[in-house]
Amino acid sequence: MRFSDYDEVRSFLDEARWNRTHTVMALTMISGFFVWGLLLVTAPLVTEWPFVSPAEDIYVLVSSPAGLLAGNMILGYLSDRIGRKKLFIATISSGIAGIIGIILSGNFIEILLSIFLAEFGFGGEETVSLAFLAEQFPIKYRGKVLVMVSNSANVGVAAISAVFLVAGYSIFIEKVVFLAMSLAGVIIAIVTRLKLPESLRWSFVSAHSDKIPVQRFGSPIPMAVLVLFAITIVLTFALVADILGPYEYPRYTSLIPFIYGLGEAAFGYLILVFIDRIGRRIMSVMAYAGGTVSMAVFLLYIYFRLPFDIFVVLLVINAFFGELGWAVREILQPELFVTRYRGLGIATVRGIAYLLYIVSIFALSGISVYNYMIFATAAWAVGFIGSILWYTKGYETLNTSIT
Repeated sequence: MRFSDYDEVRSFLDEARWNRTHTVMALTMISGFFVWGLLLVTAPLVTEWPFVSPAEDIYVLVSSPAGLLAGNMILGYLSDRIGRKKLFIATISSGIAGIIGIILSGNFIEILLSIFLAEFGFGGEETVSLAFLAEQFPIKYRGKVLVMVSNSANVGVAAISAVFLVAGYSIFIEKVVFLAMSLAGVIIAIVTRLKLPESLRWSFVSAHSDKIPVQRFGSPIPMAVLVLFAITIVLTFALVADILGPYEYPRYTSLIPFIYGLGEAAFGYLILVFIDRIGRRIMSVMAYAGGTVSMAVFLLYIYFRLPFDIFVVLLVINAFFGELGWAVREILQPELFVTRYRGLGIATVRGIAYLLYIVSIFALSGISVYNYMIFATAAWAVGFIGSILWYTKGYETLNTSIT
């Protein structure tokens, strides 16, 4: 099909009816995000394996965001240069190599390198996936698809955490089930990716730069807001759900990510009911205000030394606002960047947040639980500030075409 200008391309995509190609695109991204979810908490969970000493825990924990950070920046940049589709085979190849390494690992160095490689592929792929989905899906489905697909990571988190929780200290069982889950996701991803089209928006923009208005990287306010949102979600999800276990509650290293992941997964599907019925600006205020308040309540939990059961309730409440904040961020990231720089834009936002996350792992090592929660509350307040900024200075992207 030939298009005379970019507006025709956008209209064709924005007004399309759901078809088999959309199903294939959604399915391949769901499988990829599911496997990434398995990997997302692998690092903190394998700190229970006997060949990882307590002194080495912090380096294993850092290997995951370090691999994601590298993959995110490299793949995001390349996706704007050579296309979205071409990178999906490269990412899955890196991810498979890392997964095999995790299964076969028998010492600290092997698990370190394997987690890095797996996260480089599947973690870095999120940037390309968000750009691809936003560019290819009709307006009426865009928000729901972005939330539904990214929520598959929460399903993966809950699934692998449950395995580690039930298997106890049986490394063999943990590895076998991890391999089976990963293999199922990878097979679906490979089969469906062979049928993927290239992003039509990217193809037209890259081939007809003379026919479209000049596209610039990004405006200061949207960029600042997205960075603030990313800082909140990356630091609080990873720190409270993943790092809190090994550092502060070693007996519950598997339980905490399971509860949080299960809660976010359930809430993620619930959010689909209203995600496109409420504007993105007001939704962001709801998410980050609620998250800030719910996180601040953790300070009362610690001060009054309440039972761990109360902590679980608070964790679930915070999971709802965490998922809502994640959903708003996942939608706005591709919506607020132009096609020419969408991959690099998303990568930059995520890169800043994950760099701070790596720093925070070292900075928070050894601090008290109370100070830890003060930090988490402050991180949520950062996102709340971003939501107020976006509500007062931003613009609505619900039901609008992306450029």
